[in-house]
Amino acid sequence: MNQSLPDKEKRSARPWIPRARLSIGAVGHLLLVLLALAWTSALLYLVVRTRLPVAVNLAFVDTVHIYVGVASMAFFAALLATGQLPRVDAPGKPPWIAGGLFVLYLALYATGGILLLPLGPRISQSVVTVHSLAAVWSVPPTAVYYWRARPRFGGLFGGSLQWVRSRYWLGLVIVLLPAAALTAMPRALSPLAQTGTGGVWTASSLRGVFLDRVAISPEGGWLAGGDGLFLGQAGEGWRRLDFPAVLILGLATSAGPTKAYVGTEAGVYAARRVEGPYEKLSFPGREVHGIAVEPGLPSTVWASSRQGFFRSDDSGANWLNASQGLRAPEGSWALSYFRNVLYGSDTLGVYRWTGSEWKSTSEQKWVVSLDPSADGRRLFASSMGEGIQVFEGKGWHPADDGLAGHGAGAIHVVSVTGGNERTIAATMLDGVAVRTDDQFWSGLGSGLSRGAVWRVLDDHGRLLAATDDGLFSYTLTGSSATGQWWVLFAGALIAGTVVSLSQLRAVGEASRVSRHRLAQPPPIRR
Repeated sequence: MNQSLPDKEKRSARPWIPRARLSIGAVGHLLLVLLALAWTSALLYLVVRTRLPVAVNLAFVDTVHIYVGVASMAFFAALLATGQLPRVDAPGKPPWIAGGLFVLYLALYATGGILLLPLGPRISQSVVTVHSLAAVWSVPPTAVYYWRARPRFGGLFGGSLQWVRSRYWLGLVIVLLPAAALTAMPRALSPLAQTGTGGVWTASSLRGVFLDRVAISPEGGWLAGGDGLFLGQAGEGWRRLDFPAVLILGLATSAGPTKAYVGTEAGVYAARRVEGPYEKLSFPGREVHGIAVEPGLPSTVWASSRQGFFRSDDSGANWLNASQGLRAPEGSWALSYFRNVLYGSDTLGVYRWTGSEWKSTSEQKWVVSLDPSADGRRLFASSMGEGIQVFEGKGWHPADDGLAGHGAGAIHVVSVTGGNERTIAATMLDGVAVRTDDQFWSGLGSGLSRGAVWRVLDDHGRLLAATDDGLFSYTLTGSSATGQWWVLFAGALIAGTVVSLSQLRAVGEASRVSRHRLAQPPPIRR
């Protein structure tokens, strides 16, 4: 009896292992999970846009949202590469839903990818708008589609092979693990997170006290004025200083021998130490709102009043009326130095001091505050009716897109705090608004009591707001992404998606035929 097999039959008896391919069901279901995470995180942005706080830092939301969004693109591309998509029929669905969803999700992916590019603020704002609209418009058809197809989603778990289910869960863990690691170093990637929105204001101190001004003390701490003068020290709280019972309207600090000047309804007070004592100067005007100390020459002080602008060259001992060129000196108000040039305002416009007279530079009316940015590049003019204009050395232009108006569209803004990374406005109707670069303003109103916000101080990421009801504080969080962080992000994303997809490979239908053939004993020749 010859037990040997011919070479041909030996070859036919060898186990035939078909080529592995992606499990369409497993990849499709993981894609749905990633999309669900993207939608869930996007809901937090909608909450913030309604001016409500969220319990989580938006920088964390940015990291998760962008990671799962880009990862879902990779899984969607993997399905397209197979030449087929998971068949999830929705009985009775309108025929236009599939095509509409395809267009909307392509718009979501396209705009999401574009937002990852270093574009200008104006372009980014337009792309964000399209991205948000596509997301909102896709909600109704997506809900209808998935609701009608819900009985058939169970088949997506693991496809036709039982062992793919365990690989599905392993693939899910692998693709999400880098996102969890990246949240340990969150970065502010969206415009909302970059401006620091999403938090809530908390009452800091002096509750129920009207405060009109707040400034950093040259001796450390903060100085606030309104219905009284108050000094705040880190770790020590606030205390009321010995000051006359007059309403405080203006405040300026100096590095010179005189450390503080205070404008009131009755005139100007000054002190050589911030703690006092304060002495009333022989100022010839009343209702002093604006005070400016010349940079590098602290003995030169300017002050506004109902009688016009006045100048002192001896730290306030003597004053000279300097209102030449003003069209409405009785309405003089704001004063500020910008690039070593003095600017002032009355009810009819903004002016520049030439050394002998005021020269008009802007027709913006009712300007109540002139605030230079911390980097010295911009000067902001806040108006009670004509919003914000900004001056960068050549001309003034509007900068109030996104701020709330009322009546015939008048926008009331009482001051602007211009930092190196962000610009904060204290407005009459919107509480506090914030923006970065040239983007739209976003509100920071959650937690503030009713009433006006008059000044906001940015103390290294901690905001202090002077309001009708005392001081409120707000903590800005989230760092901008650096080049090294983006490299780490890209590496984690590629590693997570590639390894996850490699785990979702399944043996095709031919494997069952092969196993059936191998189970039969080979023929024996005699």
